[in-house]
Amino acid sequence: MHFHIDTALIKMFLFIAFVFLQNAGFLAGQTTCRFADLFTIDDLVSNRQDAIHRFKMHMCLWEGKFGYDVGYNHEIGITYDGHKIDYTTGDLHENLQYWTAASKEALHINVLSLYLMDNVYARQFFRNASQDDIVDILERKIASYNEFHRRYPGFGGFLPWFAANGSAMNLLNGWETKVPGLDNGQLIWSIKILIETLKSKKLTSLVDKYQQRIELMTQTSIPVFYEAERGGIRCESGILDMFNESQITDPRNYVTMGRCLLDDPYEGELMAYFMDLYAPWTLYGYTMEERNRIWTYKRDRLVRDEYNTSTQSTTVTQKQVTVQRGFWFSSHEQWKYFYLPYRDIDLQNRLFTNGEKVRVYHSAQNRIPGLYASVASDAKPGTYQVDYWSACGIQQIAFQSIEHESVVTPYASFPVIMANESIGLAWYLNMIQGPAMQNMYGSTEATNINGEAISPVITWDSKITTVVAMLSSHLIDVTRAILQRDRTYDRFYNITEYEWSKVFGSKPLLGEDLPWSLPSTKIPRPIDGLPDFTQCRNTLTTTSSIPISTVSASLSVLNKSCHVVVIIFLLSFLIFLLK
Repeated sequence: MHFHIDTALIKMFLFIAFVFLQNAGFLAGQTTCRFADLFTIDDLVSNRQDAIHRFKMHMCLWEGKFGYDVGYNHEIGITYDGHKIDYTTGDLHENLQYWTAASKEALHINVLSLYLMDNVYARQFFRNASQDDIVDILERKIASYNEFHRRYPGFGGFLPWFAANGSAMNLLNGWETKVPGLDNGQLIWSIKILIETLKSKKLTSLVDKYQQRIELMTQTSIPVFYEAERGGIRCESGILDMFNESQITDPRNYVTMGRCLLDDPYEGELMAYFMDLYAPWTLYGYTMEERNRIWTYKRDRLVRDEYNTSTQSTTVTQKQVTVQRGFWFSSHEQWKYFYLPYRDIDLQNRLFTNGEKVRVYHSAQNRIPGLYASVASDAKPGTYQVDYWSACGIQQIAFQSIEHESVVTPYASFPVIMANESIGLAWYLNMIQGPAMQNMYGSTEATNINGEAISPVITWDSKITTVVAMLSSHLIDVTRAILQRDRTYDRFYNITEYEWSKVFGSKPLLGEDLPWSLPSTKIPRPIDGLPDFTQCRNTLTTTSSIPISTVSASLSVLNKSCHVVVIIFLLSFLIFLLK
């Protein structure tokens, strides 16, 4: 009888051990930042065992360690641009990038809004924080905005680049008397979306505070940003009198910096749509027809282009794909698709899809292991001097010269994710599987395509854009409802359809049958090459170019002290049973 009891206990032990080892991959993914080693491209493309959901949960957990921890000033609720990270450990380096701008604030507000929508991934990002914690961040943020406006009313409620590393928002060298249009277009739509999510939670006091900010920005948008001489929106507006609040509605208080107006059909267009649909034109002596000049001024930048491929189309003899020409064709230019329902217009949706197919085709065909976007440069191992490389993209379909093709960045996958989630996530995975491309706070900024150097930086632009892109359909649904409620949806739709049809509607789009491309090569991992961060290293991360299987990665559980304790306990229990 005693023998049978021991046998039963041993069987129970073996069952517990089996369950533990079967779930080791999941446990490892939750406790090691190199969760990319738990997945393969085929897992995501095939959505094997709900891989897309599991991958997104891992991703939001680790990106949240930046966005909910070190990426903002907790005292004032305001973002930092980012941090340098230690080239060896992957933890924070001494250099805090203490400055920030409206674009980073927009991304922060986006993920806070998604939390208030009860989105499971946003809740993972904030580690299932209480609603009171989220409300506290938003209260601190709007209080900081209001205090900054009290001290510097000349900005008209808009945000310059500014310093965020003290107990208040402060002026930043070089931005004391000017404010950008593009970044504030991103912020203003983000605040409008936030207000609706606050209403859904019946957070009336916060609704009122953010609504007052929108009303201020609406009231001052024309004097601050509209240049009547040429009929366009200023890239940067110079402020003559910063401290007299009575001057913020006087157009004479603002001047165009240089000659730059926002004439792009990219993310700068967010401010154009806001001012067209909501600015008080008649209050400043204009007729409503004045706003049409914005679109006339912008027309020259909307250009049809054909990307030449080596793939034979099934419908035409030309091996070409029609796209909208990019400035650099950097992924960053697609930011506008986070907020406005452009893709409700069939022509827009087809062009967007064509562009993202070309983006991945170009990299796959040229054996580039990632995608291009404006980003911080790489730095030699052990060094921290980086430059911002704007001119990253695809030369064949760009207005400007491409200067940098040696660095790819995970966030460049964000518009691909919006067009085809599994394909976009596969490219994202391919990049974060590179050496030192996952750190204590999620993805690393960028990597050299030879795998020999990284950009030792973590920023809102290079990290949280991807999270927002994955969840952007929820933001767009809110914006669509706002436009329909305010009876501005039809004008948005008609402008978009008219302007794009003028350029793309006269002849068929080419290459819509181009298939989606997956990565054709991986970031090299030579034996004597760049290692993973010491605080983010799986024991079975190898120098092999073959993706590590989930089963193998499961054994990396042995690299974690908490898992070792469990194994020791199980072995001790077995020895006890055998006595």
